[in-house]
Amino acid sequence: MPKLSRPKSFNRNKRVAPEDFPEEKLEKTDKTQISPESVPAPEASPAVALVTETPEEKPQSTDFGDFSWDHKLHPVSGSSYFNATLTNKNGKTKDVSFVPFDEAEGNKIFDTYTCNKTIYDERVIRPYFIIYCKDISKYIICYDRFDCYLKDWLPKWLGSNCVKDLNGLPHMVIKTEISKLLKSVSNIHKTGLLHLSLSDISNYVVIDENWYIINVSGTLDKSYSKWKSEILSDFHGFRDMLKDNVLTDTSWQERNDFLNTFDMPITYLHRLVPILLDHVFTKSSRERLRMFSEIRHGWMDPSRKCNMLSTAISKGYFECYTKGGWDKDKDQMGVVLSRIYNYQNYKGENILSLLKFLRNVYEHYNEHKGNVVDIEKEVRQLWPGLLEKLLHYY
Repeated sequence: MPKLSRPKSFNRNKRVAPEDFPEEKLEKTDKTQISPESVPAPEASPAVALVTETPEEKPQSTDFGDFSWDHKLHPVSGSSYFNATLTNKNGKTKDVSFVPFDEAEGNKIFDTYTCNKTIYDERVIRPYFIIYCKDISKYIICYDRFDCYLKDWLPKWLGSNCVKDLNGLPHMVIKTEISKLLKSVSNIHKTGLLHLSLSDISNYVVIDENWYIINVSGTLDKSYSKWKSEILSDFHGFRDMLKDNVLTDTSWQERNDFLNTFDMPITYLHRLVPILLDHVFTKSSRERLRMFSEIRHGWMDPSRKCNMLSTAISKGYFECYTKGGWDKDKDQMGVVLSRIYNYQNYKGENILSLLKFLRNVYEHYNEHKGNVVDIEKEVRQLWPGLLEKLLHYY
């Protein structure tokens, strides 16, 4: 029977995979000719039994080191993967999930297994082993038990939540999970690997409402010019998954600006992840409002050279806000904004005057007992997209 050592710990967060079945068999296998027979099948049973255990049935088992498996795969209703349980010699169980691959994807599952097991990241699930199932004519790869695919979780979550919160900003869960996965994609690349299929939502699963990546299956090209484009392509795949499945509202201006940031020139690839993680899309209402103050103070600081912003202003890139006066809708301002506006004289045709006003809003709204969430939302409604545009050139 094929042997696999058990993980050193049952701690799911450590993602420690057991040793794979005899390395010499895999190393001598030509990946271009990989076939079902190339992967060891259990000797105790000619095929993995796709049946549910019954009281009358005495299950056979295959040993994987201290773990044994009774070959029973339990189909998950409405999905394509299976659940099962491994048991060690002390009777302690390990819940796992099996992800199937078609026979034609023999090369892919080989690469997926060998690549995934080298990654140590909190949001990338590492595999335990692979095996061929004759009953369904598919390879199956064993991972820690996950709750469901992300594509199945999203509709349920959206049944009682919204991608946008009540103030038109991304829900905290969405911001958190996107940020976590961005870091994980970056860590995959730092390991010298590529995912290759991040645009496919079936490569994302959910455990305890946290999002995870599975099925990493590529290696970076050693050529400097090639691996940069490969990494950028991986990030574009992640963006496309978000655009098609999570951030689907094309009229959402903040969403559009965030997704467009992925199109950064390849020469700035080293800055892509830090910029995305620090993007205004991920910020709270207070942080967003504070940015107006930071930009204003930076503009006034003689030690700083805001050349890009200065050029953008001189070329009229902000005229959409100043044409007719940025304060033309001052009668629509709420109580707090009106008080701060009437405290000084501002020039409605000058974008820097608007920036000064918004700095004052941030620094004095507390004096007028203003609610920062309501105020930031009002600012966004009066001057939509202003913060994103300022930060683009700042």
